[in-house]
Amino acid sequence: MGDLERRIKRLEDIEDIRKLKAFYSKYADDKYTNSHERKSEAELEELARRQASLFTEDAVWDGGDHFGVHHGREEIYRYVRKGAWTFAMHYFVNPIIEVDGDSARATWMLWQTSTLTEGNVPVFMAAMEDDEYVRTPDGWRMSRMKFTLKYMTRFDVPWSEVRNMPFSLQQPADLR
Repeated sequence: MGDLERRIKRLEDIEDIRKLKAFYSKYADDKYTNSHERKSEAELEELARRQASLFTEDAVWDGGDHFGVHHGREEIYRYVRKGAWTFAMHYFVNPIIEVDGDSARATWMLWQTSTLTEGNVPVFMAAMEDDEYVRTPDGWRMSRMKFTLKYMTRFDVPWSEVRNMPFSLQQPADLR
């Protein structure tokens, strides 16, 4: 393979990884209706299976202290199927993607607007995700996703006042 072919292949790999992350977001966010409710059980099942299929069989989904660590595609499926949200919109931005043959790494910034199931609490969330990927016969798949929360806060409470505080302890500004 010549230099030009290698360069094109690298760019195609990077684009395939971007697309993989976009499908991760799509399957996660498609679980909710436009009126901010969880879809039917059958739809949730299908979307969670699709989302989990983006991982290798032995993948690790590491959500840290806030969301736990989940090992293997089936455990990841059970986690994303259950979910903590009644609504979510994931925005993965500023990717830094490095491809090395049949493996790759990426760092993504996550901005997410969501509604927590418990208490119907609307939140803003910002995080970093560090992913590892491998090329499989089915294309690129995530082998590890590590989520690092920067902040999660209610819409009506500045994040600088309640950084990652448990939601049960957060009160709207006018109730403090």
